[in-house]
Amino acid sequence: MNIFSSSSFGAWRTPGGDSPLVATRTTDSGDHALTIRPGADVGDLAVVLGDLPADAVFSEHFGDVDLVLIFRQDPGVSAVVPADANPSAGPAAASIQRP
Repeated sequence: MNIFSSSSFGAWRTPGGDSPLVATRTTDSGDHALTIRPGADVGDLAVVLGDLPADAVFSEHFGDVDLVLIFRQDPGVSAVVPADANPSAGPAAASIQRP
């Protein structure tokens, strides 16, 4: 069975599995575990990544077939921009002019 499909995504791509191809769960310590199974595609990831907090940062990984990525909330960064902030004035606003 070919795991690379040109049609819509779905659980049929991983033979014998009833669990979702991509899933998140919050651990007891407050970390976010993102599990990716063989056959997952960009559409599967995009749907689940929206469930992670905006200030979560990747910290470690486990697994070889079923991959588990651990995201932790960065204690030094807030996901909320203060009302009086000027986001275009910071270093993140730097850009490269394309020819």
